[in-house]
Amino acid sequence: MGMDLNQRIIKTLPRQAFAEVGEAVGIRHNDILEFDTEDMTSVLMDCCLYDWFENGKNVVQRYSEAHPAKPATDQGYLMQAYLQAKYRVLVMQSAVPGAGLHCRDVLNNEELFLMDLGLSQTAKDANAAFATRTIPLGEYWMTSGAGLPITSKKTLLHALSRIESEKSKSLEAPGSVALWVVRVCLSAGAAGHVTYASAAAKSPEPRRRTRWRWL
Repeated sequence: MGMDLNQRIIKTLPRQAFAEVGEAVGIRHNDILEFDTEDMTSVLMDCCLYDWFENGKNVVQRYSEAHPAKPATDQGYLMQAYLQAKYRVLVMQSAVPGAGLHCRDVLNNEELFLMDLGLSQTAKDANAAFATRTIPLGEYWMTSGAGLPITSKKTLLHALSRIESEKSKSLEAPGSVALWVVRVCLSAGAAGHVTYASAAAKSPEPRRRTRWRWL
C-alpha cells in the first residue's frame, strides 16, 4: 500500500524539485544528476517528496489536500502517517531478530522501535548509526525505504556539529536539516554501502554512476 501511495505522489513531482534537491544533496553537476548506485534514486525521491517545499508545504502535504483519503480507511490511516514522517539519525541500541531495532534518535533526542525485518538481520553492531525518514504506525515506526548508513563516528559528529552550528542560519528552512544530513552521508560514501535483498539472488555488478540530465 505504501509503494502504491508513493508512486501516486511521485507522479505529481515537478521537474524543478529534482533539480533543486539534487543540488542541495550534492549530486547535481552541470544540469546532470549523478548517482553512485541506481538504488540512490530512492533517496532523491524521498527528499523530493518530503523536503522540497513550495509555499510552505511539501509535496506529500499538497497531495493530501488535493486527493483527500476517506476517513477510517487503511488509505486514510497511511496518509496521516505520511504527514507525520520525521527525518532521524538513529543509533542502534539492540536488535530483535525477525522484527526490528530499538534505536535512539540523536537528532531529535527520542527513543523508538523501528519495525524493519531487513535491518534486524543485517544491523549486527551495537551503536551502528544510519539516517532515515520514519513513519509512525501505532507504537512503532517504519522507514520510508531510503535510509543511508553513517559509516564512521567522524561522519556522524561532523553532521551533528554542522547542524548545531548552522541552526540559526541556512538550516532553519523546512527540510534543510534532512537535506544536509543526506549530503554529508553521500559525500562520505554511504551510497556504496547500501544493498537491497530480493527473492532472486543477483550476481555482483561493478559499481557504476548513473547520469540523468535535467534541462
